Amino acid sequence: MRTRFPRKASYKLQRHIILFTLFITLSVGILFSMVFTGLYRNYLSESLAASTAINMKFLADSIDNNLESVNHLIRWAQQNTTIGKYIQAPDNASYGITALQAHTRLTEEYQNNPVNAMLHRVVIGNKNQRFIQIVAAQYSSTHNLSAAIPALPYFADLYDNSAGRLSTGFVPEPFSPTLEKKVIPIVAPIYAQYYSDKAGWIFVEVTQDLFTAPLEYYSYAEDAKLYLVLEEHMYELSKNDVTPSDFSYEIKDELTGFDADTPLAQNGCHAYTVHELPADKDSVIVIRPLSQKNCYLIQTLSNQEIHRQNQMLALIWAIILILMLFVALLLMVFLHRFIAVPVQKLRRQIDLVAEGHFKPDATLEWNHELGDIGRGVNKLACDMEQLIEKRIADEKEKKDLEYKMLQNQINPHFLYNTLNSIKWMASVQGADGIADMTTSLSRLLRSIAKGTQLLIPLSEEIALVKDYFNIQNYRYGGTIALEVECMDDTLLQVPIIKFTLQPLVENAIFHGLEPRGNSGTIRIIIQAEQSAPDQNVEIIVWDNGVGIAPEKAEQLLLDNSSEFFKEIGIGNVQKRLQYQFGAQYGIHVESALNQYTKMHLIIPKNGGN
Repeated sequence: MRTRFPRKASYKLQRHIILFTLFITLSVGILFSMVFTGLYRNYLSESLAASTAINMKFLADSIDNNLESVNHLIRWAQQNTTIGKYIQAPDNASYGITALQAHTRLTEEYQNNPVNAMLHRVVIGNKNQRFIQIVAAQYSSTHNLSAAIPALPYFADLYDNSAGRLSTGFVPEPFSPTLEKKVIPIVAPIYAQYYSDKAGWIFVEVTQDLFTAPLEYYSYAEDAKLYLVLEEHMYELSKNDVTPSDFSYEIKDELTGFDADTPLAQNGCHAYTVHELPADKDSVIVIRPLSQKNCYLIQTLSNQEIHRQNQMLALIWAIILILMLFVALLLMVFLHRFIAVPVQKLRRQIDLVAEGHFKPDATLEWNHELGDIGRGVNKLACDMEQLIEKRIADEKEKKDLEYKMLQNQINPHFLYNTLNSIKWMASVQGADGIADMTTSLSRLLRSIAKGTQLLIPLSEEIALVKDYFNIQNYRYGGTIALEVECMDDTLLQVPIIKFTLQPLVENAIFHGLEPRGNSGTIRIIIQAEQSAPDQNVEIIVWDNGVGIAPEKAEQLLLDNSSEFFKEIGIGNVQKRLQYQFGAQYGIHVESALNQYTKMHLIIPKNGGN
């Protein structure tokens, strides 16, 4: 039976809603008219600053990419063996060949560098006061650069301070007076190949095109300015030139604070209201750091744009105020339905669904729009209940299928090795060992093929490992040994995932004992965990093989390779243990190179129940 809501209550709520809406609309309109101008000016500045920050990010990224290409050339020179040989080459009859090879490699690297057109000169000098260089043909020089460059006034500071590579700013090219464009000299040491002494240097001259070329597609208002700061040097950037500037400022306030979610922060920028010097006016600037330390891009915002958008948006807000009043009047005509109780019931039902109660409520399905929402909420509750039940069933089915797939992934390589071993034994030493190996192999295959049971007693797992080891022992001619030590026989009944220990023993054989080239021992120790003896079991797989380097120990848990079962490596064992028992269980690797490797495996005594 459909519920009919009291008519009087509907009108009462309707009157309250209408009066409250009119009051709020008029209050907001009056308040908005009073504070809109100041608030919107700040919002507009932030909006323009955010838009500028996005553009500056692309510009800064382009400049940073150019700088990284220059740094890449320098790092190449410091690490290249041909350049290293040239730096340390004795001044003898073979010096010319070494110098030619170094110059050829430098030319190749220079030509392959994406910013080679922006590099005016590249010079590498060695300890013999010799040098090789790459320079544009029209600016070639006959100077003795091996002596002239170290004599430059800024050479020593740059040579000892790689962090301040752009500290000189733009300077005239010292060896080509006819060059119109100024350059930034960069100096870096080149170290000897086999010791840390500085054996030479690389000298690179970067032209202003490295900063101006990215401006080809960068646009900003006419009254806005773009500046480049290189440590103590300030320049004004344009598409064709970089000119020194006396621009400076005093910060008054940060425009958007330190909120990391703002577009400014997301694009690596900061915006400030400042007082410009010597222009003696207030403005807003956006600063974007470059990858090089103490280097920045600064752009001033357009005051004309701010003024123009202020006028436009003031008109828009006036129209919005009128529309708000019009909507309030429409509510007096169209708001005649009782809505508070349906909304509250809908909210209560949604809360129940959120708490896990999925029983539908037929009283929510009214014959109007809110009834459509009520039907949707009921359908959502039913669908969520079915989805949860289906998810549980799917997870169980997935778990069974995964194990069945593992059963069928016997690695042909292992079968191949086993059959080869049987053939070898039959040919060399008679038939005594064939039955033993065949029996062990058949037991292993029977264990793989039977059932989908995931957990088995530890005693059965040890038996599987012994069968596997028996086969491998014949393969290695009886030079390896397996010892099992159980401190408490009751621990042999603890449930464990099938084929958990086999990959650990396999790893000990192939990566621990086999590289030794001689005999070795694997020991399996079963004991109660020291920190929780009543709750957990610790199984240690120890071998006296070559050990594992510390940096590779953790990587071992991510490696899924295995010679026995495809995709049942140690990393897979770790995932299976944590999936079955929890994140606090699994494998820990302890090793010492050329001494031993220990795999500490922790499992719960109760099988995770």
